[in-house]
This record gives sequence, structure tokens and C-alpha cells, in this order.
Amino acid sequence: MASLCLSLAVAAVVCSTSLGIKPNETIAEYLAKYGIEAEEHFVDTDDGYILGAFRMPHPGAPVVLFQHGILSSAWCWIDNDPLIAPAFQVYNMGYDVWLTNSRGNTYSLAHKTLHPRFSKTFWNFSFADMARHDVPSNVDYILRVTGKSSLSFVAHSQGTTQFLAAMTDAAMKTKLEEKVNLFVALAPVAYLSHQSSILIHALTKYQLGDVLQKLWPFGFLTWDSLSTVADWFCKVTFGVVCKTGVDLVCGHSVEDTAAAITNISAHFPAGTSVKSLVHFQQLSNHAGKFQDYDYGERENLLIYGSASPPSFNLSQAAHIPTAFFIGERDDLGDPVDAAFAISQLPASTVKYQRLYPDYSHITWIAGTWAAFQAWFPDFQELLRTHNPIAHSADVNSRSTEQFV
Repeated sequence: MASLCLSLAVAAVVCSTSLGIKPNETIAEYLAKYGIEAEEHFVDTDDGYILGAFRMPHPGAPVVLFQHGILSSAWCWIDNDPLIAPAFQVYNMGYDVWLTNSRGNTYSLAHKTLHPRFSKTFWNFSFADMARHDVPSNVDYILRVTGKSSLSFVAHSQGTTQFLAAMTDAAMKTKLEEKVNLFVALAPVAYLSHQSSILIHALTKYQLGDVLQKLWPFGFLTWDSLSTVADWFCKVTFGVVCKTGVDLVCGHSVEDTAAAITNISAHFPAGTSVKSLVHFQQLSNHAGKFQDYDYGERENLLIYGSASPPSFNLSQAAHIPTAFFIGERDDLGDPVDAAFAISQLPASTVKYQRLYPDYSHITWIAGTWAAFQAWFPDFQELLRTHNPIAHSADVNSRSTEQFV
């Protein structure tokens, strides 16, 4: 799927410790291969969802929360070779690492009263609901379990969307400012005026939202529906969309490795609601707007009290130190849209922003050794500055050795 730019010599060194990921393998089983005894946790949200989370434990150490993107799962942070997979390396620095999962994916299919196979209400959510409920629930649960007062929130793709939206929520702003010491946005997504995602483009061009809602009211692109969805898309788009891999959602580049993408595909896509994808389609249609879900004028009046959905006003966002890592060849989180999002935030909030040549939407989780070496040191420095760990220099000296 991806072009390879990794030389055979480098690949032999970098990939020599990677054991590969099997579709039937659990996260706990995979991490155990590297001597990590993962913990599985369940987070209750205030609207009844039960979210799965995995901990790579370093009790007592500063906490880093990793939140995946759309159609993905906690796997994405450990899919690459352990020497260059973000979660492995942050754990190896000495941090207490938590891998959270969005409602509706493989690990978050439980609810206190609703059943995902029979309840359409269960699937009535988009990133806006994740922002209002999943973000604060995950943060509060992890801080309660660890006994820490704050954590770093590292997000990819839709993970950044939900946290940016959460930062604008008046009811949450002060609490997030107290509880999140750093927000790192990898492949940030807010405005979608310039996106070129094959999937979002197809949804828009062929006006598929309503049809998808009727055909897949109980979850979309779940593992057991892949072949059916792929066949249907291939027919209705006249052959434009016939595969359901990461390329469909966000593209790839020469900085991504085939081995990592193969690992990703073992558990991707992990499922979501049709409404989640339609919300992104809406943002693409409404150029220059980052706003709540649009139900149409009549329903908007009933739900929001206005004909149009309310905007997520980034100029009023919580004052949390924020870093943006942007890929030049990101089909979903286009650099122009990312730059506009940055311009809307309070200037004092943005502590770091950089455009990385040739990086795709997934290079941060599927990139080459060279790509990792270009971005990860800056990320490490941000963690050390805003969420320092005792004796970080001593811990980091082992960062390329523990998984050899």
C-alpha cells in the first residue's frame, strides 16, 4: 500500500526486534512479548458508555494519555516497530502510559443500558459527544487511579478533533487547564476545507450519509462488516472506492513503512458510527467552520435553539500548552486547515508548531526510522518541559535498548 523509502540496511537494524501483530492477538498478549504487563481498565462516561483503556504501567511516574483517531484503536500507538512506536518509547522514557479508546470502537462497545447490536441510540454520536463525555471521563479516571494531579494528552487525527472541541467547552475549560499539562496534536483535524480524503470525498460527492445511516445503523466499518462495506462502496462509487484500508481515510507517503501499515491493518478499521463520518463530511462542506453536528434547520432549532449548529470557538479555548505536528502530505489534516486552526487559538496557548515535509496523516504512527528521528526528539523535549520525570536523562539512555 505504501511506498518504501527505507533501505535494506536500516530495515535490518530497526525492524529486527519487531515480532509482528496478528489479527487475533490482544494488546495484553502483544505487550507481554516485550515484558510489559498491561492492565485493562474500563471507564464510565457520564452518558452511560463504558470505554476500554490499556495501561503500560509505571506507577508513581508522570502520566501520558494517548488518544487514537477515527476508525482506529489503542493499537495504533504500538503498531510500528517498538523502537519507533510512540507508546513504547514514551513508556521506555519512564512515563505511566495509558491508551484510551473512543466510544464505538472494538474496545468500547459497552453501555450501562444500551446494546450496540440492537440500539440505534448507542450509535448516535460523533466527535462532539466524545469531546463532551469521553475526554473528561478518561482524564478524570486516569488521574483518580494514578493519584496524579495532571497528565499530558497526546492525540492523533480525530483524537485531536475531540480535544480541541473539549477545550472550547465553557463547563470544562477550567478543569482541563488544571488537569492537562500538555496537549500534543499529531495530524490535527478541525477545519476540513482543504481535505482530500478519498472516503470523505466519496461521502460528499455521492451524498451517501443518509443511505449509510439506513444500511449500517448499528456501527460502521466494524471488523465483521468489512467485506460487505467494501463491496457496497465499490458499486455505488463506480469503482472509485473498493478497499477499506488506511489509504481510504487518510492516504500515505514515502515516509510510511509497509511493515507498520501491515500491522495497522491487523486491527483497522476498528469501527465507529456513521454519524462520526458524516460530521467530518459536514465540516468539509462548510468551509472555514469547526462546529457541532448539523441536524438541519428544524432539528437544530429544537436541539441547539438556533438554525445553525454552534461553533467550537477556538479563540476561547482553554489555555493549555499545545503543540502541533503537521504533515505536509496529510490528506485529512491538510496543512492549510491546520494553520488556520492554529491562527484561531490564543497565541499564548501554542507552544510548538512545525510542518514536516512528506509526512502523511499516519507517519507519526507508521513512519520510517528517519521520520521518527525527525519528530520524536521535539516531542520528548515537550514532555520533559511540561510534564517532567525524575532522572529523565538516565531513563532515556535506555530508550533504544529495552526492546532489543
